[in-house]
Amino acid sequence: MDLITIHRDNMDEARRNSRYRSMRYGAFLLTYGPFEMFFNHVIGAHGGPPQGTPATMERIRQRFSQHLGVSDVTGRWRARVRAQPEPGRGGRWLWTTIEAQRLDDYLRDAKAVRNRLAHGDDPQTAPNASGTLYDRKDGKTSITLMWVEGFVQAVQDLATITALELTGGDALIPEWPVPPRTGVSVGPPAPPYGLTP
Repeated sequence: MDLITIHRDNMDEARRNSRYRSMRYGAFLLTYGPFEMFFNHVIGAHGGPPQGTPATMERIRQRFSQHLGVSDVTGRWRARVRAQPEPGRGGRWLWTTIEAQRLDDYLRDAKAVRNRLAHGDDPQTAPNASGTLYDRKDGKTSITLMWVEGFVQAVQDLATITALELTGGDALIPEWPVPPRTGVSVGPPAPPYGLTP
C-alpha cells in the first residue's frame, strides 16, 4: 500500500521520474509473491510440495484436490479488479468483478508479468488474454498503478474466498489494507464473499 500511496503523492514528479514509474512493478511483485506463497504454504502444510505451485486456477485446483481432498477450491472464485479503459469511458479504469475463464486469464496474465520481471525480461511483452492490462499503441501491454491497485484487491478477495471455503465459513478474515481512494477508485463492487456459503 505504501508504494501506491507514495506513487500518488506527487503525480507531476511521477510522470517525470522513472523511479516513481517503476513503483508499480514493485507494488505488484510485493503483492504477487505473498499471494503465491499463501497457496504453497497451505499445500505444503498438507503434505504437498511447499513451493512450485503457480498461482493459476488449474494448478491450485489440482494441488488442493490432490493434497487437501478439496475437489474444486477455485469453483467459487470471483475477484474485484480494475480493467483498462473501454472506448467512450473517458479513460477511467473502472472496477469490475471477474470470474471463471476471465479470472483464469487474469491470473495467467499476472503470472506472465511476474515471470518477466523476475527474469529481467520486458514486462510489456506479457499477454493480455483477460483484457485488463493496458493495451499500448505499439502493440505491447503495460501494468498501470490502477491495474496494480485492482490486483491487490483481487488477491485479497481470492485468499478470503479460499479461507472461507476451506473452513466452512469459520475463518477469521483480516481487515485488509486499502490505499487511500479518490475519484473512480472509491467505488469497488461489493465483496464477492457473499457468494461463498
